[in-house]
Amino acid sequence: MDEKPLAWEELQTFLAAARAGTLSGAARTLDTSAATVLRRLRVLEASVNTSLFTRSPRGYALTPAGSDLFEHVQAMEAQVLAAERRLGGRDQRLSGTIRVATVDDVVQAVLGPILAGFSQRHPALCLDLLIDSEYTDLARRTADVAIPAGLQPQAGDVIAKRVCTIGVALYASREYLRRQATLPSLDNLSVHRIVRADEARSRIPMEELLDRHVDGAATALRSNSMLARVAAVRDGVGVGMLPCFVADTERELVRLGAVLPEASAALWILVHPDLRRNARVRAFVDYTYSELLRQQDRIAGQA
Repeated sequence: MDEKPLAWEELQTFLAAARAGTLSGAARTLDTSAATVLRRLRVLEASVNTSLFTRSPRGYALTPAGSDLFEHVQAMEAQVLAAERRLGGRDQRLSGTIRVATVDDVVQAVLGPILAGFSQRHPALCLDLLIDSEYTDLARRTADVAIPAGLQPQAGDVIAKRVCTIGVALYASREYLRRQATLPSLDNLSVHRIVRADEARSRIPMEELLDRHVDGAATALRSNSMLARVAAVRDGVGVGMLPCFVADTERELVRLGAVLPEASAALWILVHPDLRRNARVRAFVDYTYSELLRQQDRIAGQA
């Protein structure tokens, strides 16, 4: 092995490639190019004088040597990130950047005015907004605060603060209803075209409720984006279960019946324990939580 110390930048690239399984996926994680990822991996393999990946049309898989290095580098990363979080937790400045991860519908229908109000109160702070449909890894500092919608988060070491219930109901567009002989309901969904989430979200409450009622129904569209599903229902593609706080603002949508408790979820604010005393994070969480509570009836579909 070359006695030159391994560069942390190359080890981070190795981690990203091992987790993503592709050069392009690692490049997106690192906000760089696939060519740069490949170059760094070649430098690292030359440094350790062994192959760390096997390459195939399906992507990059770790060799036995790569798997061994992966365990060690993950442990190194965890120590570095823990140190960063502990130091960040002591930061009492109300300036700098707060990284906030959430989902598209929450931003458009609820969070936008709250972010504006917070920015006016704290002009020295920059909000770095990440729209992500997947769970955000707060331990790896992909975000400082996450505001997801769904069941209680189980992944990672986080402080989870429940804000309120998200009401969900069945919706269709006025144009879609004009084409139908019968008004859609849970009892007759099998004769309608359905707009729903992608299969990766099959365990969320609204999808599980749909599964119990759509036997024989044609799935017209699937999407991992709630705003895309709202738009599809609005444009007459089919019937869908949608959060009331988004769908009730669309003039072309009709709520078909009452809020469905079995399909409802919750809105959460998540923070890593090491950052709960960080002045920026604390200010953002306190302000956002209080402002969201002001809207809890609308979010629950009761306003």
